[in-house]
Amino acid sequence: MNRKNDPVKNIDRERREYPRYDTEVKIYFHLKYDIQTRVKFKVLVSNHKASDSHKYSGLSKNVSAEGLCFISKKKLEKGDLLFIEVYEPKVKGPVKMEGQVRWSRKLPGKTRAKDAYFTGVRIILVDNKLVSDTIYFDKKYKVMWSTILESLFGNFAATLKKAK
Repeated sequence: MNRKNDPVKNIDRERREYPRYDTEVKIYFHLKYDIQTRVKFKVLVSNHKASDSHKYSGLSKNVSAEGLCFISKKKLEKGDLLFIEVYEPKVKGPVKMEGQVRWSRKLPGKTRAKDAYFTGVRIILVDNKLVSDTIYFDKKYKVMWSTILESLFGNFAATLKKAK
């Protein structure tokens, strides 16, 4: 796919506050509130275990200090609140996140997955920690980092060593 037609690359670059890091890891998510939840009066608890809402799967495309982009078959609406579990092979157990959908767009052209969507999510909590409180600038390596990136990649110095 060329850059010109890539919807992830063309999403208002000037609005992006933090650099993106490509990822391809399995994720699962469910809506914090959905129509079925409201009709049946089910209560979702903060530990993610009591939800009766449907669980969807996806594949992450990139991650930043404050957000996550993924592909799934579920069309989400701007403002939807999600519980997300990210399965990074090097991390024991899922990384649990909560976030809010910022945008969702249908994949363009012919794809293997009929009706697949790119979705961008602003992550609010990672393992019950506020992401906004964990974003910092690593002066030594001159990079923005956060609990999201730390949870998936480890600390930045260790990530650099692995890449070499």
